[in-house]
Amino acid sequence: MAVSLLDVLSCPVCTELFRDPVLLSCSHSFCRQCIKDHWTLSSSRRCYICRLASPQEPVSNLALRNACVSYLREQNMRTEEDGGLKCHIHGEKIELFCEIDEKAICSTCMDYEHRRHQTQPLKQALRQRKEKLKATLRSAENTLLSLQNGTSRDSKISSYIQSQTQMTERTIRMEFEKLHQFLRKEEESRIVALNEEEKQKKGHIERRIQGEILSLSDRVREAEQQIEDNAITFLQNYDSILNRAKYTLPDQELSSITFIDVSKHLGNLKYQVWEKMKDICPYYPVILNPHTAPPDISVSDDLTSVTSCYRQQDKPFPLHSNRMVLGSVGYADGVHTWDIEVGDSNHWSLGVCFGLEGKPTTQPLTPENGFWGLRRDGDSYTLMTAGMSRLKIKGNPEVVRVKLDYHHEDSGEKKRWRKVSFSNARSDSYIAGFSRVPLKKKLFPFVIPEDQTVPLRVIPANVILTVEQKLSFLEKNRVLLMVCCGFVMVIIMILLGKSDRQGR
Repeated sequence: MAVSLLDVLSCPVCTELFRDPVLLSCSHSFCRQCIKDHWTLSSSRRCYICRLASPQEPVSNLALRNACVSYLREQNMRTEEDGGLKCHIHGEKIELFCEIDEKAICSTCMDYEHRRHQTQPLKQALRQRKEKLKATLRSAENTLLSLQNGTSRDSKISSYIQSQTQMTERTIRMEFEKLHQFLRKEEESRIVALNEEEKQKKGHIERRIQGEILSLSDRVREAEQQIEDNAITFLQNYDSILNRAKYTLPDQELSSITFIDVSKHLGNLKYQVWEKMKDICPYYPVILNPHTAPPDISVSDDLTSVTSCYRQQDKPFPLHSNRMVLGSVGYADGVHTWDIEVGDSNHWSLGVCFGLEGKPTTQPLTPENGFWGLRRDGDSYTLMTAGMSRLKIKGNPEVVRVKLDYHHEDSGEKKRWRKVSFSNARSDSYIAGFSRVPLKKKLFPFVIPEDQTVPLRVIPANVILTVEQKLSFLEKNRVLLMVCCGFVMVIIMILLGKSDRQGR
């Protein structure tokens, strides 16, 4: 009796086409789930057909699985070729595809419901869409491969985050080591000063003790010698000898300078050390955001200066493609001032902007696009406006001060605007500014270095420490009291003048 292909590709247990076929050590194949269920019911690991034991785990029968897949595919194709796909409305063979409704139709459907629609042969539509799907799958497979191999963008971002963490941690440790070195040096110098004072004051006491020892030793020795004198001489000098022998240490007058000046060493100790630390801990009013720097601009480790580079750095993920670096913080209110050292650079731009989200690379840096800045190009200085207003400046400023302030406009109804001004920080001379900057968004400082190797640097701000003094009522209101007293004196003088006139 001939055995059909379907019989060969069917599981002996469930008699259906193999699903996930596995091969036992006896060379018989079964569905993985079928043989597991059989072993569970029979409580033994024996083959369903030959009853031989199978101590090893069954392995996948890939050849048999592929044969089953090919068999199903051929069956489906044969069904399609035999006209198995028929229109459920008209009962005719489906041979067309409507591109408008994206639906498989028969010829009668095309004559009625889809008469004015563009159609194509079903096999052609099927081939085109399969090719498109395969192309899409190739892209998905490449993406999957890049994720598995660690070459995808997200994998690179993850690696970059790790390198950023390591670099930042290294910098933090270096900065704290500088602070530790300062504190250790300051601690050592203060302990040395304390020891010096101890040495000085103990030395003074020890010298005084040595003087007393010498003086007392002389008296004791003299008294002992006079004891050996003859009786007449001893008795004649007895009173003077006794008085000299009655020596006691004189009471020394004590004062605070006798002891260690503890208040000098401990008074406001932490505050004094902190005040000294200002020299090694500068405060920068603007901290730059390194992620906004393009690959050809280098940002210093302390995030306070930028330099245009000869070659591009390895910065795979800049947040924008404009050639500028922004401050890390934007200002929505308040008065803010910062100084940018431009040195002898002949080409630079600086100012404030609304940020760079969604702004194209080629847009002009003008107020209309959210930029308010000052630019130097050789000997020419211009405000960054649509007309690029040229400015006349005496000398070339080495440090430019940027100030963000507010001003009111009294024209009918009061309006409040922001104001951006630029000045020469060294000579304190005004250069130019913008007076009608909107309030709607935060303003971020920006700098654009254009001279290679010449950095633009944020200047540290001067930090002034003040100690609040608690004044008495009289001290706080001295001027007011003086005015009141004067007013009272004037009234008294007026009243006295009136009484004199009345008495006459």
